[in-house]
Amino acid sequence: MKLVAALRQFWEARTGRERLVLAAAGIIVLSAGLYGLLWEPGLKAAARLSATLPRLRAQVEDMRQQQKEIIVLRKQSTRAIEAADLRALLRASIARSSLGAAAHSLEPQPNERVLLAAPAFDFDTWLQWVAAAQRELGIRLEACNVTALEEPGRVRIEASFVSGGGGR
Repeated sequence: MKLVAALRQFWEARTGRERLVLAAAGIIVLSAGLYGLLWEPGLKAAARLSATLPRLRAQVEDMRQQQKEIIVLRKQSTRAIEAADLRALLRASIARSSLGAAAHSLEPQPNERVLLAAPAFDFDTWLQWVAAAQRELGIRLEACNVTALEEPGRVRIEASFVSGGGGR
């Protein structure tokens, strides 16, 4: 309150002309402050964004092109797997995994299908192998019969696999 009273006393002590000069100076200082704190940073940000926008648009276009290439490459890899011997792919994949030591049979079936029969697999290992085979080889698990054995975690498997694009 003392500050307001002191400012009011200061203002009333000034003549009309001094008040006009002080008001004009205040408006100029306020305008310069607003320009420096709000307007100029906004202009700089707009300029920076307008310079960045074409680069970002080019990146989006590159990503769209890459997406189209990925789709084409995925189709090509599916065709390559369809042409390959599915049975040999499965046999090699099982041999590389921890399932390779377990007894199993791979029998070719009509329509480019392969039947995998295993009297005893570890269930968790089986699930991991199937997920990896589908992801890496592009094959599909078409049908599966899982029978629990007396030993915990062990199962009998009968599974039918088809190449990624086949059987659809």
